[in-house]
Amino acid sequence: MSPQYLVVDLGGVLFHFDHAHRLQRLADVLALPADRIDELLWRSGFSADCDAGKYPHAAEIRDRIQAATGFTGRDDDLDAAWCSAFRPDHAVRETLERHRGSRPLALFTNNGPLEQEALLRLYPTMFDGFDHLLFSHHLGHRKPDSAAFDAAAKQLGAYPDDILFIDDSATNTDAARAAGWTTLHFQTRETLEQILRPRIR
Repeated sequence: MSPQYLVVDLGGVLFHFDHAHRLQRLADVLALPADRIDELLWRSGFSADCDAGKYPHAAEIRDRIQAATGFTGRDDDLDAAWCSAFRPDHAVRETLERHRGSRPLALFTNNGPLEQEALLRLYPTMFDGFDHLLFSHHLGHRKPDSAAFDAAAKQLGAYPDDILFIDDSATNTDAARAAGWTTLHFQTRETLEQILRPRIR
């Protein structure tokens, strides 16, 4: 049966993702070593807590970053550095749009309110055409937690076998299959179209 919902990941599919680049940009903005920033904001669990919805507002996340790092600069500079791991892949977006047909198109990503606010402001056209934006901080769970897939399907109003899910993480696609979703493990944009063509008619 042809899937009724097309659901895609953000970092690694719709956007290229480079955490090391983000750490370097943050190091420049925060005037701290990149490894220290990684320790304070990622290895500490802070970023994962943001993704899981512990801090529901972007402003609170900025305040906590400022408190942890001593940053006193502009919010726009912090936002741009925080989101600099993400670089739009317009070819992927065009491929998805070309093959979606009349199906609802949804984004399903492990990200918090600061990424949601800043990325939509920085790259608004990348989100045009999406019917649903499923950010983990709204769902209260992160992939690959089975509860995240259950919450996403409920938000879509979809049965699990109605969904085709595209993610660059094999761990996430394995978890989605266990939840009853059909999955594609994304590798390159060059192969996406030939993979989608026989799956979506």
